[in-house]
Amino acid sequence: MASVDLRRLARDRVALFFMVVLPFVLILALGVAFPADAGVVRVGVVAGERTGIGAQLLEAVGGADTLDVTFYDDAQQVVRDIQLGEIEAGIIIPPGLTETVESGGTGEVRLELDPANQASAMLRNMLDSVVENQALVITAARFAEDRTGVEQQEALAAAQEQVRQLTRGQVEDVTVGGSGNPVSGFAFTALSQLILFMFINSLAGGSSLVEMRTFGVADRALTAPVSVAGLTLGVTASRFLIALGQGVLIAGVSTVAFGVDWGDPIVLGAVIVLFALVSAGAGVLMGSLARTPDQAVAFGIPLALGMAALGGCFFPLSVAPAAMQVVARVLTPQAWATSALTSVVFDGASLADVAINLLVLAGFAALVLSLAVVALQRRLQRR
Repeated sequence: MASVDLRRLARDRVALFFMVVLPFVLILALGVAFPADAGVVRVGVVAGERTGIGAQLLEAVGGADTLDVTFYDDAQQVVRDIQLGEIEAGIIIPPGLTETVESGGTGEVRLELDPANQASAMLRNMLDSVVENQALVITAARFAEDRTGVEQQEALAAAQEQVRQLTRGQVEDVTVGGSGNPVSGFAFTALSQLILFMFINSLAGGSSLVEMRTFGVADRALTAPVSVAGLTLGVTASRFLIALGQGVLIAGVSTVAFGVDWGDPIVLGAVIVLFALVSAGAGVLMGSLARTPDQAVAFGIPLALGMAALGGCFFPLSVAPAAMQVVARVLTPQAWATSALTSVVFDGASLADVAINLLVLAGFAALVLSLAVVALQRRLQRR
């Protein structure tokens, strides 16, 4: 029965497109549009002054490895290039900034940002930090000038010298787990699409089970020396093999074509096998409950997309509100599967590190498969 079901799938060109072609089109498109490693941020700088506070700002911007700095003469040109997508942000340092501040006035450093760009918060925090450090130096100099009566320049020089003599912390890059190799920009997209397509194609594939019932294929099979239990087992096995093949295909092609390092293969294999069992159970359950093939597709695809969105297949679940994370873990196996794959791909997690995820996935698989088998057997026995 499993062999017959697989041969029917091999002749369905539409199903093969959704299983073999579409996942990799989406991985390529989403990986290019939203890479995990965003690389450097292009910043335009108008340097109205290159000494004093302006020099400190330029030093901070120029010393950041994640910034690609281009100097401009006109602030309007910076704004125009941000709108055209040539650069992501702009920093406008006005002329006479240091003189204005040291004389007691308020100097303004303008930061032009695209609010939709993910680098906006990082640039704002960096600039705020530099400006705050300069403000603290000037505040200390004014305090010394008021209390001791020394000249302004002497107090400012003393404050700057004290800052230079402070022990500065050292930042060291440490890779937690894994081999330390750079993570592919397609990594999150690949793992999320793996989970998404294993489940969505299984639910949509429930339509073939409905066709088997409504077109009399199941009845004819049961007239042969095939029991209801045997037919149920064969159908469930075929759904499992299809979901398993989908996961293995996406993982393999992503490794070769997109350079995705999946980490520990044992963890990857365990997640794929367990989620294939979950997906198979969901597909059989949908095929047992739906009355027509169109109904299985109409209900299955939106349900799969909703669970994928809630379970972290469209964005990392870690950025969601805490309440949403709890709901996702209670209602969706996708949350546990994507969490396990994210840990192994990005953090080099071992089997012990994701043991809870695997146990919960096994529980989901047992629950869904049990419901599916009972529902299918009852449906077949009624015919």
